[in-house]
Amino acid sequence: MGRIDKPWGFEEQVLMTQVDVGDQTGMLGIRRLVIDADEMTSYAYHERQADIIYLEEGNVVIRHEEDMKDIEKGNAMVIRSNERHQIQNIDSEVAKILEISFPYVPGDITRVEDPYKEEREEDEE
Repeated sequence: MGRIDKPWGFEEQVLMTQVDVGDQTGMLGIRRLVIDADEMTSYAYHERQADIIYLEEGNVVIRHEEDMKDIEKGNAMVIRSNERHQIQNIDSEVAKILEISFPYVPGDITRVEDPYKEEREEDEE
């Protein structure tokens, strides 16, 4: 599907589809995050969306609320809506993560800390 360049690497859309989960209907979004060596995502939260973070390749640490959690290849972590989180690649190679989101809501992100704030502002000009 589509590739979206990010300051920390890029994101690929793997699957976007409408699903029913329990009593909720919404978009299921599966994206592959490719995070460059020694880079990190913003420390952020989603008001509605929950995520499952699954590590395909690499070495990452997830800052979850104020705790730091190591995730090993082949393992996953659930991030519920309104939980602050950040993924940091702690390796010299790229990290590949599958991020499974429901309900996937584009733009449902509030950045608490953004190491790329200035770069994002330049892109908007």
